[in-house]
Amino acid sequence: MVIEVEKALAAVLREAKASGDEVLAKCCVFSGVKPEPGASPYAPDVQGDSEEDRLREMDRMVNDTNVSIEHARFLRLFLAVKGHLWSQYLEGYNFHFGRNIARDYVIARYWYTKAAERGESWAQNNLGVLYADGLGVEVDPEKAVYWYMKSAESGDVTAKGNLGECLAEGCGMKRCYRKAAKLLQAYLEQSPYSAKHHRLLAECYEHGVGGRSGRRLALFHYQEAADFGSKKAREGLKRLEAMT
Repeated sequence: MVIEVEKALAAVLREAKASGDEVLAKCCVFSGVKPEPGASPYAPDVQGDSEEDRLREMDRMVNDTNVSIEHARFLRLFLAVKGHLWSQYLEGYNFHFGRNIARDYVIARYWYTKAAERGESWAQNNLGVLYADGLGVEVDPEKAVYWYMKSAESGDVTAKGNLGECLAEGCGMKRCYRKAAKLLQAYLEQSPYSAKHHRLLAECYEHGVGGRSGRRLALFHYQEAADFGSKKAREGLKRLEAMT
């Protein structure tokens, strides 16, 4: 059995236009899909005994360095449309960062949302980033926190760092230095070179977290952040040193 990829995606594009799904239609156009089959050179037919076999073969082809970017883009989109979770995340990622395709935050949010709602933790975190930074959507700290929490619950360390920032700054949720410190520590254990996270953790210690060791720990993390170029951390160091 054969999946005629180009024919299938041409149908997806036509249906998206007919139903008013402008985001999916735009995604198809950006990915090289034409409304009529036979107009694109980037669509190999994929064989396999079952649909699962054919989708697995597509996923293998996408990661094959011998497959052109145009072919890979076509296949990845088809996989995402068919509900392949990792492909939905990657479609979001590719449009988010302009990876081998034009950057488009609205399309990124479209695919991130589909993957995030199905529990993909990286998509959940990145969707939170879009809401936090107002990329392709109005800034919404509460929605950012919601998706960071979903991702952090699955163990995503980057999401824990982002959620720690929100707790430390009181952005999208009530400030809590104790909870923030725990999350920031978890993040820095994996990514120790973030000036912002060191500075925020230092602020948590400065505000009473850590008990008797709090001031010493605050000085340490302010110094780490200062070494990475943080002006606010240098101000924190001066403030603490002036208190001795």
